[in-house]
Amino acid sequence: MEEEFAYKDISELKKEFEGMKGRKEISTTELHDAVQKLAQTMTDMLEVFGAAAEQMQLEEKEHEASARKHEMMLSKLDRIIDQNKTIAEGMVEIVEMVKEKLVPAKEETMFKPREEPFFKPRLEPQLFKPQPEWQPRSEPAQRTQPIMPPYQMPTPQMQQPMMPPPLTTPPSAPDFGMPPMEPTPSPDLDFEGLDLGLEEEPKKKGLFGMFKK
Repeated sequence: MEEEFAYKDISELKKEFEGMKGRKEISTTELHDAVQKLAQTMTDMLEVFGAAAEQMQLEEKEHEASARKHEMMLSKLDRIIDQNKTIAEGMVEIVEMVKEKLVPAKEETMFKPREEPFFKPRLEPQLFKPQPEWQPRSEPAQRTQPIMPPYQMPTPQMQQPMMPPPLTTPPSAPDFGMPPMEPTPSPDLDFEGLDLGLEEEPKKKGLFGMFKK
């Protein structure tokens, strides 16, 4: 607004000067008034220029402050970028070191022959085999021996050769897991020395009494 006002004042003064030039006679009062107006407009213009200069200075200060802020931000970003770069390089070096250590270890495990122990545990021979625990077997049902009638000696009237009675097999003993016993020899049935007198009656003997001497 001030600039527009100053521009209008200058245009008006210019018109007045042109009008004064066309006149032949100019009074001193009119000239004095015109000079005062010109001075006033000049002071107004100077004030306007001063205000504009102050405004420009303030804008420059704000710009400088913002520029400083931007510079600080840019410097911080540069530091962060450098730190990230160093961290990435360190991580790459660590990965390469780990790879260098792991690859030879794998090759050694693949091509390394299997080492046998210096001392092998000796297997002691088993001298005695463990025998199974003795368990009683179920005893078979004993056969009932048929009761034989008592054997009677023949009378002396019958002079016939005597035949030995049939031998009955004794019942088999129960098997308790023991080795079988050897068979006992059959008794010698010798009847030559038998006294067949008529005075004494022969004693009745049982089946087991015949073999008893």
